[in-house]
Amino acid sequence: MSRNNIQISKHKLDNGLKILFYSYCCAPSATFMVWYKVGSRNEIAGKTGLSHFLEHLSFKRTELFDYGQIVSEINRNGGNFNAYTSRDFTCYYETFTTNKLEIAMIIESQRMHKLILNENDRQTEVGIILAELEKGLDNPYSELENAIRLETYKTHPYRYPIIGVADDVKNITIQDLQDYYDNFYKPNNATIVVVGNFDNNEAFRLIQKHFGSIHSGKTNTYVEKEDPQKHLRRTKVSKAGSYSIVKQAYHIPSCEHDDIFPLLVIGEMLNTGVSSRIHQELVEKQIATDISTNVEVTKDSGLFTIIATLFPNVSHNEAENRIFDEINNIYNHQSPTEEELENTKKRIKSSFEFNKDGTLKFAYLLGYYETINSYKFFENYIDNIQKVTLDDIKRVAKLYLTKENCTVGHFIPVHDQKRIISPVSDYKVVSEKKHGNTPLPIIIETKTKPYPVNFSKRITSNGIKVLVSPNKISDTVKLHGTIFAGNLYAGMVNPSLPFMCGGMMNRGTKNKSKLEIATDVESRGASVGISNVTESVNFSLSCIKEDFPYILSLLSEILTEPSFPEEEFDKMKNFYIAGVKQRKNNSDFLANMYFKRMIFPKSHPWYAFSHETQEKHIKNTDLEDIKGFYDSFYAPNNTIMTIAGNIEMDEAFNLVEKHFQHWTEKEIICPKIKPVKLQKEFKQQIVPVKNKTETKIIFGHYGNLTRNHPDYHKALIMNFILGGSGALSSRIGKKLREELGLVYSVSSGFTALLIPGGWSVRFGVDDNRVDVAVESLKEEISRFIDDGITDLELEYAKSYNVGAYPLRFSSNNGIAKTLLVNEFYGLGDDYINDYPEIISSITKNQIEETANNHLHPEKASLVLVRSI
Repeated sequence: MSRNNIQISKHKLDNGLKILFYSYCCAPSATFMVWYKVGSRNEIAGKTGLSHFLEHLSFKRTELFDYGQIVSEINRNGGNFNAYTSRDFTCYYETFTTNKLEIAMIIESQRMHKLILNENDRQTEVGIILAELEKGLDNPYSELENAIRLETYKTHPYRYPIIGVADDVKNITIQDLQDYYDNFYKPNNATIVVVGNFDNNEAFRLIQKHFGSIHSGKTNTYVEKEDPQKHLRRTKVSKAGSYSIVKQAYHIPSCEHDDIFPLLVIGEMLNTGVSSRIHQELVEKQIATDISTNVEVTKDSGLFTIIATLFPNVSHNEAENRIFDEINNIYNHQSPTEEELENTKKRIKSSFEFNKDGTLKFAYLLGYYETINSYKFFENYIDNIQKVTLDDIKRVAKLYLTKENCTVGHFIPVHDQKRIISPVSDYKVVSEKKHGNTPLPIIIETKTKPYPVNFSKRITSNGIKVLVSPNKISDTVKLHGTIFAGNLYAGMVNPSLPFMCGGMMNRGTKNKSKLEIATDVESRGASVGISNVTESVNFSLSCIKEDFPYILSLLSEILTEPSFPEEEFDKMKNFYIAGVKQRKNNSDFLANMYFKRMIFPKSHPWYAFSHETQEKHIKNTDLEDIKGFYDSFYAPNNTIMTIAGNIEMDEAFNLVEKHFQHWTEKEIICPKIKPVKLQKEFKQQIVPVKNKTETKIIFGHYGNLTRNHPDYHKALIMNFILGGSGALSSRIGKKLREELGLVYSVSSGFTALLIPGGWSVRFGVDDNRVDVAVESLKEEISRFIDDGITDLELEYAKSYNVGAYPLRFSSNNGIAKTLLVNEFYGLGDDYINDYPEIISSITKNQIEETANNHLHPEKASLVLVRSI
């Protein structure tokens, strides 16, 4: 047993494969991860992107699994999956209910030593990876990150983008990939991590069965060393954009060096929350709209970075100098106090506790630290943080956070730059149908059983609906809540009222200032958040159990006793106006805005106003408007709270009653929204943007589906088959990605809320391939409607949606969020138990009827956001 009460068991097979187990009582699910000690760190100039490329191809074929069968088998058994490539590692994971865990072992053992690589797959995947790369080229933060690394590292492979350089990706050969696979995908270069509710002995037996016979071998690794930096370096990126960015990067030691822990404390101290040093100096003084720090814990020397997005009309030099001043203060005349250090340690300790809430997060951290160093780094993490002293803080800041050791990057938005040629403009579409519907024999015959979630519901004396689910998987408590006070309730006089009112909630109460609230919350490592969504204002609370009574009392002050300070209102307006300006060249935001403008009338609450109108609404809103909106809709009888965690039902109910009983009930007037009619014909709109390499596409129409509509679940399964299951397994995904290699990601879905939203398909594609992508999309949707679905597709879709449902309850956050959604839409207290039967009873005829009733491509709107 470790000092952090985490019992991790470690094993090792004869072939060198390491195994880490952490088993605990939670929902009957587990995450299975395989970590390989290979990433972009192991690449050389001219061959960048190999690790990431191989990760992509590892989903194609093995000796057991043909094209598409890996993903299909995971879906059929209700699992979740993904893969990550980074600088120091490549990892793969699956999360299943415990009785399906062996499927993950079969998949990963095949991936480890039975992967089949061929030239046709390589050619198709080049286009997909370049489409992924283009997303980064259109992202100012990614562009600046790449420029910073090229300047900061002169020889070490950390200088290369993880995804690779476009020309390298195009030129990587199938032999390069095979050699790379043969060198690094070996049991003695890998670690298996299993976290969740499982039996250790049975899991070890199965791992031995599926991995024990895989041969080990020598791994050839050489990494170029980096010489120390001796003077300040600079770089800049000038591209089309709507906002300026400053980023500073300092070399710091690897994870093996003891100084990494004081540096982690400094990173937390400088910028975590409103009360942090840099937030107060730059955000509160409206130099930056947001700012963050990151401390890389890596196998070799990493980076300590600070990045700030600037307010309009603030110069790069001013922001840069302010950041340098705050760094210098750490070891000069404004060095941290003992209280500041202790509060920072509390925050880190609380964050560590939250890592136990959910199997994937915990498994990731175990695997990551074992891959770069040892799982004991994680096991002893809090002990080493507690050892950090003020002298350590000053010493490491003076040693590493100096101008001589810093590289400064500026992103400079320009508006007259010529169009950059797309990196994939010379790459041809490869069309080869490789996905089929041939099923594997059933590997695991046991069915997923419904998982009963223990919760109770009561209503406080003033009308708050409170749902509580005791769950002792960690010493934390999670609260999700909502007030029916979103855009739906705003009226069309001023649609800015809901989010501006929500934004004022944590900016001061009758008894506390904004800073005092933030200090109280953040000094305990807790969090209180408020956000506006289309239908409501959502709020949340996270803390360790012992702090829950106090943090709940603060939440009560925030929601029931706001003071609406004038100076904070002015700051908030400037912040929101800056946000509107920053989004003017954001392709995703523009596509969504124009799509809503095409399918909803101006009088509808889901309609999206232009940037100019949004800015006008914000400027014209006064504090009395905000107070009037609050008085109309913020009320206990208009509120729902759900609580999950290490707390008993009676205690939670009594605390809510105690702290919110003074809140007065109100008569709430529910809005009446006129129904929307589906447009009569196909429409298209091209939205011009500056200097983008990728066109953002939304294709869809008004959805006419609410969350309580009788067709909702049938539409859920129908859409899952068509596009909702993503790029690797849906009909649209297989066509656009797997067959044509046009896109990296694609998704479709209904926005089914209290009132109907839209149905849409969304993806990005290279400018030169828009026409073939759109035509292929239309053809696939028409084929889906005309020809229907197969029995196998229906079986897989239902199996996934039933099997994956219990995974939502593996964390306090998942439990609280699911209970909130169910209560918000009035789905009933038995919905969690009824859901599997609802899905299982859906028939093929119902799906085809739903497609005909709810899909209308001939009356769709098409939005193309592309460069001019």
